[in-house]
Amino acid sequence: MALDQNGGTASGAATSQPSNLNFETLLSLSGDAILQLSLTGTLEYASPSAARLFGWDSEKLPEQLSDLVYLGPPNPEAETLHKILSGAATPDVSLPHADLQLRSAHGSLVWAEVTTHLIEKGGEPAAFAVFFRSIARQKELEGLLEAATQTDTLTGLYNRRAFEDTLNREWAIALRENTHTTLIKVSVDKFDAISEQYGQSAADDCVTKVADVLKDTARRPADVAARISMSEFALLLPRTHEMGAETISAYIQVAIQDLGIPNPGNTAHNGVVTASVGTACAVAEHKGVLESSEFLLAASESCVFQARQEGGNRVNFSMSVLGG
Repeated sequence: MALDQNGGTASGAATSQPSNLNFETLLSLSGDAILQLSLTGTLEYASPSAARLFGWDSEKLPEQLSDLVYLGPPNPEAETLHKILSGAATPDVSLPHADLQLRSAHGSLVWAEVTTHLIEKGGEPAAFAVFFRSIARQKELEGLLEAATQTDTLTGLYNRRAFEDTLNREWAIALRENTHTTLIKVSVDKFDAISEQYGQSAADDCVTKVADVLKDTARRPADVAARISMSEFALLLPRTHEMGAETISAYIQVAIQDLGIPNPGNTAHNGVVTASVGTACAVAEHKGVLESSEFLLAASESCVFQARQEGGNRVNFSMSVLGG
């Protein structure tokens, strides 16, 4: 495809053109943003859609090219596009074709499918053509789908799979940085008696109210509350020391009892819903500890089991220093 009318063509493209083509009209109607840059990074052309996608007009866009690509996690395609836009790429570079995030004048990042071509004149490399197709709606739908696969439909908390993924990630960070991690498991005492006496709707209402207690407790951005089985919940608290872990666990145990939800099967605790709470807090004293997150899961489960064995409606706590 020719981007100018002086014989410049993308490598491998046909050169014959109908004489009545109006390039300006065609490009103004296209939703794709198209940039043509010299090999040294000078912006030679920007289609009208570039202003709509990035928010900068043709006068201000050249100033933004060297910072247009969002360079987050290592991404060879993003790094190569950054070199092309900043004039640091050579003609023999592997041309990017990828979904990338780009900066905008609005302060937000925009998602675009990026395709790059090398334009030749007289058989010699002359410029780069970069096509940007907005995929914001696609990414929005992907995000909604991902959220749906990570969320428990009844409570809105994370489901077990999403919780375990987050635990593995946060545990790896904690081992690397030698920070404390707290995992609180909450099991509703005598839960089956609720549905047997009042029906499934009452059981669902109980689960929702207990989930609300955990939502209110998980206040920091890194805190994660999850429903991991029918009547069991987990609260992951990165960078939370033993004193905070004990305080929060005690609060959860009391707050659930204070809900006053009837549970006729829980006769040992005045016929209201209570919970057994098992809390495990751990920290790696030295770098190089390779203990998996299963250690923390097992420790918290052991604490829950002990709390149940002792009659429920109580907190059992363990503290571990790894590599000491």
